[in-house]
Amino acid sequence: MLMRTIDVFDDVLRRLETDLADVFGRNGMGSRAEPRLFPAMEVQRTDGELVVRMEIPGVDPESVDVTLDDTTLRVRAERRFSDDTGDYLRREFAYGVFERQVALPAGIDPEKLSARYDAGILEVRVPYEGRKAEKVPVEISSSEQKALKAAS
Repeated sequence: MLMRTIDVFDDVLRRLETDLADVFGRNGMGSRAEPRLFPAMEVQRTDGELVVRMEIPGVDPESVDVTLDDTTLRVRAERRFSDDTGDYLRREFAYGVFERQVALPAGIDPEKLSARYDAGILEVRVPYEGRKAEKVPVEISSSEQKALKAAS
């Protein structure tokens, strides 16, 4: 019984691996299906700006489109497949169009945004005036004060 459970579990893992490989375009067999790309991204907050970085190596810089819609930063680009002669024995690169979005704080001035693509990294700098968190006083009702004194 234990051996059969292991076989079933192994089969489920194998199917899951195949499904995930198809989603991320890593089936290793040269499929020409164009999966949706999810490039790695990081957002860093400094004193006066947000810095959004995205890994997009192999993307033609002319295909990169950065837009700001109210408080949503959108990055769209495409990595095109070059159909060289020969058969692929393994193909793990992902090709196609991707779009990523980042919610930004209110009050962003679109005229002050800057974007730079260098060595496969897109960096968007978003100046903003950060607000400091304000402490809100908590009012304690008179019945709660009595309960707190009794528990002390």
